[in-house]
Amino acid sequence: MSGKWVILAFVLAVTTTLINTAIFVGQFSTPASARVSGTNSSKLLDDEDFVDGLTKLVRKNVRSYCTVGKRNGIDC
Repeated sequence: MSGKWVILAFVLAVTTTLINTAIFVGQFSTPASARVSGTNSSKLLDDEDFVDGLTKLVRKNVRSYCTVGKRNGIDC
């Protein structure tokens, strides 16, 4: 009975490996489309709401870092 489980586990491992290899080859052979998506993301910087939100987020994080930094002796 245990021999059947070993064979089943081996077959499952080999099948998983082959599927992962096929996915990897498919991903590797597909050309990247970063330039196409880059043009859409540059439009975000033209959106005032996005820029305002990003500015608030950055200021909040810097303020938080400097508050903790003062306690730990870090100059901001």
